[in-house]
Amino acid sequence: MIPLIHTPCGRAYTNGMQLATDKSPHLTVPFRYLFTGIGVLVIVAAGIIAEPAAFTLPFYGSPVLLPLTHLVTLGWITMTIMGAMLQLVPVITEQALFSERIARFVFFVFLGGVAWLVAAFATGTSPAPGAGLAGTAVLLFLGDIALTMKGMKKPDLAVWFVIAALGFLLVTLVTGSLAAVDMHRVIVADPLDLLYLHIAGAGIGWVCFIIIGFSFRLIPMFVLSHGYDESYGWTSLVLLTAGLLMLMLFFLLHLIVPGISGIHWLGLAGSCIMVAGIISYLVQMRVIFRMRSRKKIEPAIWFSICATGYLLLAGMIGAGMFAFGHSYRIDMAYAVLGLLGFAGMYIVGMMHKIVPFLQWYNKYSPKIGLEKVPMTKDLISDRLTWVQLFVFNGAILLMTAGIVEQAAVIVRVSGALMLAGALAFLWNIANVLRK
Repeated sequence: MIPLIHTPCGRAYTNGMQLATDKSPHLTVPFRYLFTGIGVLVIVAAGIIAEPAAFTLPFYGSPVLLPLTHLVTLGWITMTIMGAMLQLVPVITEQALFSERIARFVFFVFLGGVAWLVAAFATGTSPAPGAGLAGTAVLLFLGDIALTMKGMKKPDLAVWFVIAALGFLLVTLVTGSLAAVDMHRVIVADPLDLLYLHIAGAGIGWVCFIIIGFSFRLIPMFVLSHGYDESYGWTSLVLLTAGLLMLMLFFLLHLIVPGISGIHWLGLAGSCIMVAGIISYLVQMRVIFRMRSRKKIEPAIWFSICATGYLLLAGMIGAGMFAFGHSYRIDMAYAVLGLLGFAGMYIVGMMHKIVPFLQWYNKYSPKIGLEKVPMTKDLISDRLTWVQLFVFNGAILLMTAGIVEQAAVIVRVSGALMLAGALAFLWNIANVLRK
């Protein structure tokens, strides 16, 4: 018999398809990461309004681009993912978090490192100290997660994506540290090759893999889907991993052998294989949705559906850049669709599900049977979530158009929309804590 867990929605999920168990860390551990991430998103949106030209000028044409980019990737996306992992990895692995003390310490070190790094980029000083602090935090985080996963049962599809993502996070740390040193002490012939290698490891390897891995646990749970075949998911893992390794090898060869020729096929093949992996992932998601018991699709889930669309679009643009060449405008549009469109939309959507559940589990689950308790859907406004869905989509599409047309005014309008969406997001999620 598979044990059943009763949820605040009056349903039952199979064991392991939950967000919290008695092995979960104290709620303050993930929440400090998650809510800090939302705060950083508000700052990012304000930055886009203040300096829209950062997205329409050539590389390094604006001193604001690097600070904003790292606020998005580290301050918002990675901060949020780290908080989610501290909550979900103990559930997925059925192991208690190795050390909550390390997790609390990592938060402050990572936050300080990111703040230092962003300030250094903004002022033109050496980013090495900030990168060192952030890197130290990442290593401690990796150690805490690795020791949590030690001795777990046979990894499933979701866990293998997480393992791969952690490996690429380590690659991101190494290449990012080299890039930080190289800004003030030239150690490579072409810094752009190192930058591309860093971006591939961070944006595709770390962010993309971890989100896809989480989606194989979260989406089936929220739409009540089970009994489906995972063949397309495993195919996606193989194709995405193979394609990314080929792409990173392409950049690495350019890095260590300046002027090398005859290997363009390697990057093109890698990017095409990754597109095939994305398509396999989308087919797997379609299988999951077709097997769902909950027919109504909530606004939070629509965020993830939109996110997968942006993922496919970004992947096709990435392959197109190798096939037909690229420019700054295409590069920036690709980054916006991948980071804000895919990662950002998925994160916003899932936080509308994760935070209410965790708050309910912490505050109301002990009261079941003793008094009337609310359902998780009562803790958050669906109406406001629908508004955010349209606002964020509008912001992303407008920003992409502004970049392609090199129209700073359109980018500024997109920033205003994003700020409105971010403030609504903050209000909606913060209200959960009051209920």
